[in-house]
Amino acid sequence: MIPNTVFDASSPPAPSRRSGLPPARGLSPRLPLEQVSNVEPLGPRPLDLARCPATPWQGAGSQPAVMVMRDQERWRVKATADSASSAIEVSLGTLFQLTGLLAPDHAVVSAAEGLAGTGQHVGTRYDTAFQDLGDFLLSDAAADEAAAGDPDARRGYDALRAWHAKAVADNAALLRGAGVDWWALQGADARRHAATDQARFDALDAMNRMLPVDLRCEQLRHYVVSRWLGNWDQLNYRLENFGYTVRDGARVGMSLDFGSSGPLGFRHPQSGAMLPRADSRTVAMAQRPPSLFPIPDAFASNVAEFDAFGPDPGNLQDILAWPYGFQSESVAAPFRPPVAPDPAVADTLAEMGYRLALVPHAAIARVIECHWPTAAEWPTPQAMAQRLVERRNALVARFAPAQIHEWIQADPSRARQVRQSVAGALTAVLGPVAAARGHTALERVHARLSRTD
Repeated sequence: MIPNTVFDASSPPAPSRRSGLPPARGLSPRLPLEQVSNVEPLGPRPLDLARCPATPWQGAGSQPAVMVMRDQERWRVKATADSASSAIEVSLGTLFQLTGLLAPDHAVVSAAEGLAGTGQHVGTRYDTAFQDLGDFLLSDAAADEAAAGDPDARRGYDALRAWHAKAVADNAALLRGAGVDWWALQGADARRHAATDQARFDALDAMNRMLPVDLRCEQLRHYVVSRWLGNWDQLNYRLENFGYTVRDGARVGMSLDFGSSGPLGFRHPQSGAMLPRADSRTVAMAQRPPSLFPIPDAFASNVAEFDAFGPDPGNLQDILAWPYGFQSESVAAPFRPPVAPDPAVADTLAEMGYRLALVPHAAIARVIECHWPTAAEWPTPQAMAQRLVERRNALVARFAPAQIHEWIQADPSRARQVRQSVAGALTAVLGPVAAARGHTALERVHARLSRTD
């Protein structure tokens, strides 16, 4: 929880000249901005988990990590390039939570057993019910959901699972023969592994397209917020960065890993230093091992146009804005013209325009100020908050006001649920006093979107 913030509806101050972000090119926000006034010292101190028992992390992820027991809580703690990168990633994970969608609780960690003490780390509260999308798709539960009692659909899904299993087994045999990890393969072995890895991913992609619309709409909700935050690796090549957990007996989406979101790019291939987004476009291409299924040509030729966290994330269906957007194709395809989206998909898109519009600017700014680093290579907190509002407003502006208004009128109970989820997120993140003021701002936005004029 972050201490108290005052909300009001006046215009924000202009960003400093040292913004560290691409220029807005005159983009005019469609929603009012709010000035932030802090009335308490900024938020929680970093967690010191050095005395808590820790074991090496055995799950997904590319960076060194440990699982730490803190009282009755389990925290996954991972190393990053430096303390500034950790602070930015924690901020972005918390910003995701402001939308009322699920992401793990994030914290800056000053020390944890088993990780080098070279800087602060990223800690995320572990959800034991979480199952990443890649693992979920291989489960009997997913097969049952996809088949919905249809024997032919079940046979088709099971054939895809067998196709996936064969690809995994074939590449495991190749690696045993080569005697190296997959990322170290070269030449013919790398090409063979990549072709089989393509079959593995294609099987997962096909299974994902068979899931029922309610589960796919959960993916769409998280995809839209990921576009707002500029997450270049929204799903991941093994579909590990999104998955499902359980709340009130139902599966709901959860997003993980915000290490390539916002202004964060990728590490320099030689120095290991974290690069800003604009300097990471070519790195995103070059760092992909030749043994992994290849980047499509359309993306490799679009490097100069990758979203460098400018003021407008672009059209939602345009996955070319992300270097690894092809991994999210199954999420974007159901609403890309000329496809007529399923009514549930259309409703979900309108809901997300409404949901994003509800998040107060002051709440965004408060989260950023809590941990944001002061370093010349990163935007100032004020510039970052304003850029996030610009990006949010650009996304919301893609919906006609009548579209959101009609959705609110058609399903007022769902609109109320969305407001309650955002209000609950404000309380959880900011604390009750600041959240109460945020709730007032939220209701003002709802009233404006509900009007017919």
